[in-house]
Amino acid sequence: MDSENIAQVMEETTLTRIRLLLNDQKVKLWEPPYYNKDLNQADEKQIHELAGVIKPDLELPLPHIFQGLLMLQQNALEKLAARNRFSESGVLNLRLKFGRTLKSRLRNVEINAEEMGTVLVNKISTMVDRNPAMLKLISGGKVIQENVSLKEQGVKTSSTVMVLLISSSQSVQMVAEQRKLLEQTKEDAGRLGEKNAVKDDYYLQVADQSGRSLQLPAAEKKALIIAMSLHEKGRAALLSGDYSLAVVLLLEAESEFSNCRSDLVEQVDNFAILNLDIAWCYLMLQSVSELPNACERLDACERMFKASYGTNLERLQAIKGATGQEAALIMRLHLLQGIVAFHLGRQREARLLLQKTQIEAELLDVNEQLLEQVVQLGYSTTEARLGLRASKGDLDGAVEHIHRRREEGEEIRRKEKEERELEKLRSELGKCSDGSWINVGYYKTLLNMGFTDKVSAAALRQSNNSLNLAVQLLQEEPELIHLAAKEDKVNDEDLARLVSLGYSPEMASIALDNEGGVEEAAEALMAGEGIVTPQEGERKGKRKRKEEQEDKEAYERIKEGVARGEEDHLDIDLKLEKEFLEKYLELVNQQSKS
Repeated sequence: MDSENIAQVMEETTLTRIRLLLNDQKVKLWEPPYYNKDLNQADEKQIHELAGVIKPDLELPLPHIFQGLLMLQQNALEKLAARNRFSESGVLNLRLKFGRTLKSRLRNVEINAEEMGTVLVNKISTMVDRNPAMLKLISGGKVIQENVSLKEQGVKTSSTVMVLLISSSQSVQMVAEQRKLLEQTKEDAGRLGEKNAVKDDYYLQVADQSGRSLQLPAAEKKALIIAMSLHEKGRAALLSGDYSLAVVLLLEAESEFSNCRSDLVEQVDNFAILNLDIAWCYLMLQSVSELPNACERLDACERMFKASYGTNLERLQAIKGATGQEAALIMRLHLLQGIVAFHLGRQREARLLLQKTQIEAELLDVNEQLLEQVVQLGYSTTEARLGLRASKGDLDGAVEHIHRRREEGEEIRRKEKEERELEKLRSELGKCSDGSWINVGYYKTLLNMGFTDKVSAAALRQSNNSLNLAVQLLQEEPELIHLAAKEDKVNDEDLARLVSLGYSPEMASIALDNEGGVEEAAEALMAGEGIVTPQEGERKGKRKRKEEQEDKEAYERIKEGVARGEEDHLDIDLKLEKEFLEKYLELVNQQSKS
């Protein structure tokens, strides 16, 4: 943060402090005695007297307060004029705040509220001499959608619109690729979110803090996976320093999270971390005007952290046996809260939060020599840093922590693999005549007795899971069991679903055998008006291989560039945090001196 930026921050903070005090005292600068409506000008004598009255509360130089009052009065008059014009003509007056890559000053643009977002993008693109495809607009913490009217999106007159350049390159092709990334991520996440971990090789799951998969209804699982995938892509862009793209992806993730039930979102800490990432992104973009808007985000983040981790991280201690990793997120939260408090003019609160952050940073600081020693033992930098924080700097404790987390992860994956294999086998075996699932234990017992897989399943199906009766049938009526095994081609439940739609059992059976899935079978029957013909195994296999290849490609796209480890997002080296902490402590001290 250079001297010019520091001066700008100080000016904005001074205005905020004055504005908050005036709001508290219900002072209206656009009305008499501070504004002479007949002459359409400020009454500077009254404003100077007001500056003297509020000076003890602000502890600022009188000239600064006087100039601040004049600036706030002018802003208020401009907003009032904009509201009046909007009520008469529907024309919005929007204040533009350009990202640092555009190097432009704050300016205004006028546009009818009924216009689509794309019209606003085109207007602004001519102002900055950039291709419209390279710009993203954000207002009220939401990305402005191009094919929806500004009115429908809740854009109000006098609102501030942040203008971001989503690529520093002049290549429109690169920008198009970045825009495609957003839609491609949604599509891939939706596709893989619908996949079944039992039947499919490529799928996405939602896990809790301990790494165990959450069992959710299909629609809710899909919505949550899309939101979390966008969050991961946004975080990858954030780590690579592409903050403009990051904030767009993160805000889109927030929009997708809003489609999930609130109690579902509360089960995972992702939404809390998302709010923290968005606020951090605004800071990295040096968008000071958006930081006060982050206050609500940070409050929500703090509330959800306490619910997930415990007030003193005690739940984390119980679940994971350590709290050092998540403590880095808490430190970043307190830093951002301190910065926001500073910009809102809450000086005492800002000082306390920043001092608290300073203590937390010292506790989280990792000795570089110890870090190098752990890495030399064969562990990754992420594992080493997280291990040292968890063990409070103890080398042996760090190694022990790393091994324990590895073993816990392997145990969870082993159990989940066993459960998937069990579910997959149960699904393949199907149900008995009475509707209950075939007992997998009895099935394996028959296999161990020397019977084949198909006849074993058929015997249990016919005997409704009676092991003794199944053995008797296999011994006394093997021909019937072999016949039943040959006829057992499709899942009875899927067959019943198609028959309930009005299709004949024969056609429904062929369709299921052809397509492999009930939805695909229903589409084939609908297309053929209830008539389908058997397909050769090669055609079915070719279609299945194509689908699997598409799933694999979607999975690889989702994984590209995102964190590989479950705790990689907790690996924060705190270098940037310390830089901001130092600068804002300096700003707080400067303001105290002035």
